[in-house]
Amino acid sequence: MRKEEIHEVIKLINSVKTEASKTDSDKTTPFPPELKAIEFEIPINVENIPPCIAVDGSYTFLFSLLGADTWIVLFRIALMEYKISRKNSKIHYLQNSPPKYFDHLTVISFHPDILKQQLSIYREIASGTVQYQERKASLFASSLLSYYEQRALEKITEERSNCIILKDGALLSYKALPRTSMYEPILKNCRENAIQFGGISKSTQMRFFKNIFTDDYFLTRFYNRRFPQPSYIPISENYFKTQTRYDVWGKVYLAKLHEAAPKWFRVDIGYDAENTQALFSALGAYSKYHLLPGYPIPLIEAHKLAKSVRDLKGLYEGELIDYLKQIGISPEEFITGEVDFEGREYGSFHDLLDQLSK
Repeated sequence: MRKEEIHEVIKLINSVKTEASKTDSDKTTPFPPELKAIEFEIPINVENIPPCIAVDGSYTFLFSLLGADTWIVLFRIALMEYKISRKNSKIHYLQNSPPKYFDHLTVISFHPDILKQQLSIYREIASGTVQYQERKASLFASSLLSYYEQRALEKITEERSNCIILKDGALLSYKALPRTSMYEPILKNCRENAIQFGGISKSTQMRFFKNIFTDDYFLTRFYNRRFPQPSYIPISENYFKTQTRYDVWGKVYLAKLHEAAPKWFRVDIGYDAENTQALFSALGAYSKYHLLPGYPIPLIEAHKLAKSVRDLKGLYEGELIDYLKQIGISPEEFITGEVDFEGREYGSFHDLLDQLSK
């Protein structure tokens, strides 16, 4: 490394630290007047809070047909439902129904001969992601996962009523992939069946505060002490009107769901039954799990169940290989077709060059 380059790196990093120190030390700077941090409290009668159903999804790539832009992928959609009780002044979380998950094994491909045999949604996603080169397989899979999640949400909102439904992530749909969005029927079902519906993002790239840091990090670092109690901040709809990539299905907030929450979360509310305060109070009640305060227990457990599809990747690969043997796939093809969770090859030519360079 050249000293000049090291000094340039240090200069750039220091510029970020200087900006952070400026914000951190400026105790007199008022919170932006156009924003309001609205505090909420946990209801006394938590037993009256509706049950909460969380939906989360994951996938794992199992096998690659090298040279054919084709992968075998296993998707999992997980559902966890909880209700709240109080005993001896303590809140207890009870599973309101058995855990559920739905698996779907499929082929994702950019090969026209395969795509023409599949549903049109596959062709739309392939067309919208093919230009991303090395990232195209994982983008295809994440887009298809979003489609499966919304299909599950549409079915649940048809069948259930008088409950809270949370999904992992923001309520977004990408304009380039219009057929992957089913939020219109989902929200219609919620209004008809008295379902409060929202999405909570584990992380966000929002910069509504026009700071060098993302909004969740900015609030956690610089305003956590100023707002010690559970609070939510409405984000102006005008912020999203300037972008052209996606549609936002609901109102967006930044929220601290517990006084000891490790961070603020982006919370999208699709339908709140005209009572935002009550919904955030309910979310706060579901976010008192002592190991991770500030994040709703149904989403924690749904995430565990969804990611098991990756934890058990080796098991599913072994089962798949037994079937592939029956159609004449050779051991050499098994080895060369191994991929990681996101479809990246093991032992690629790039890895071979790295080995030769040691």
